[in-house]
Amino acid sequence: MTARSEIEKAQEEIDALRRFIARSGVSLDASTIEKRTPPEPDLLCQGVEGPIAFELANLCDGEIAKVLAAGARARTDAFYTADPSEAIVRRKLSLTYETHYPIELLLYTDGRIITPDDVIIPTVTPILESRDGPYRKAWFMGEEATCLLWEAS
Repeated sequence: MTARSEIEKAQEEIDALRRFIARSGVSLDASTIEKRTPPEPDLLCQGVEGPIAFELANLCDGEIAKVLAAGARARTDAFYTADPSEAIVRRKLSLTYETHYPIELLLYTDGRIITPDDVIIPTVTPILESRDGPYRKAWFMGEEATCLLWEAS
């Protein structure tokens, strides 16, 4: 990735966490969001009980992203799309991080997936429930739904 695309990705993640805070009503201070660099999770934000690290995952279909990026040069032929949610969640669950803060996962859609929220949620929730990962909570922010999907017991 170029430096420009890393900057764009960072801003997209910050914007997504701000939208999540506004939509969910979770007690986080949006003015404290900080971009972090690996091996830390993507963002750090101040919560009621202290800082919380967030790893974000944009549930995005690669084919749709290519068509949107092409703009006026977009493909006019048919193309195949598939729900990438399961693969994205499995990949996120395999990651490790270095941080002193609790980590939460935010899965979000940003108009680059055709799979509706009511299909994504029951697809990814069992994966989160069946695998150990570094997260204490996993959230979802889709086109319509914003909800807690899973919480460590």
